[in-house]
Amino acid sequence: MRPSKELEAVVRRFLDARVDLDVDAMRVFNSQSEFLRQIGSDRDEWVQGFEDTVQSWIDNQFQDSWKVADSSLLRIEAFENGETGWAAVEQARTLVNGQDFIFRITMVFVMENYTWKLVQIHFSMPVADEQVVGVDLTSTLDDLLTSIDADGATAGALDGSFGTASVMFTDVVGSTSLSQSMGDGAWSQVITRHFAAVEDIAAQNGGSVIKTVGDGGMYVFTSGTAALRAAVAIQHSATAEGSQHLNLRIGVHTGDVVRTASDYLGLTVNKAARVAAAAEGGQILVSASTVDMINSAEFAFGPPIVAELKGIAGTHELRSLNWN
Repeated sequence: MRPSKELEAVVRRFLDARVDLDVDAMRVFNSQSEFLRQIGSDRDEWVQGFEDTVQSWIDNQFQDSWKVADSSLLRIEAFENGETGWAAVEQARTLVNGQDFIFRITMVFVMENYTWKLVQIHFSMPVADEQVVGVDLTSTLDDLLTSIDADGATAGALDGSFGTASVMFTDVVGSTSLSQSMGDGAWSQVITRHFAAVEDIAAQNGGSVIKTVGDGGMYVFTSGTAALRAAVAIQHSATAEGSQHLNLRIGVHTGDVVRTASDYLGLTVNKAARVAAAAEGGQILVSASTVDMINSAEFAFGPPIVAELKGIAGTHELRSLNWN
């Protein structure tokens, strides 16, 4: 058993080919054995056998979530013992959509016809010891995004507004049971007053109401600080004495947006909705990018939460804003 410079060189060439999504190279580097395994970080990413592995590369060529804009090796080790070899790699990648990840990769090789061939590869992403939570959209937030996408598709040309914004989504937890207990008429009045109060709070903080659907809403602010000030005020409004208590989840994310005639579109909007979906009732969850951009002395946050946001690659660090 010994370190292997030869196998390390093979690993480097393999990783270059993987970053380039070079399907022909995958045919060469991978073992053609039925026992070949490719195991990724997604729950369902477990590919068996040569043909299915190559097909996965053909499919991935057309997915932006796999396309790499830049990469660098942080650590690489390779060893061999007779006709068996293995490697451990840490690699930083920046995807074409701007997301940054660090991958840890373990690889097992066998000697076939005097050439090292990959027989198993496993990817993981290092995160802190906090719990990793999987997040699906709630029905209200899903309806909001569907409505926004539909309006954006028919809005015609963009109006030229590009830039960075803080996007907030709100959603009432337990609204179905609450509306049933109150009756439709009373519930409609509660939600109408709630939306009116949120609109006033957004305006006071330089924000705009983009869309309300059911008991949820989307709002846009020119800064993370403004969005978080508004989020705190909204939670106080929703829980004020003398009014119907609303168990509200709020999510805020900051990033680049594109504006149509009627809506804001893009990955930032989708991620903001998923940040909101990760929140519990009475909680304000904030993306790491928003936390990084604000005056942190004004706000206090809980420990990081690492979340898998369905539909968005990788894991994402979120922080709970202490508002009460």
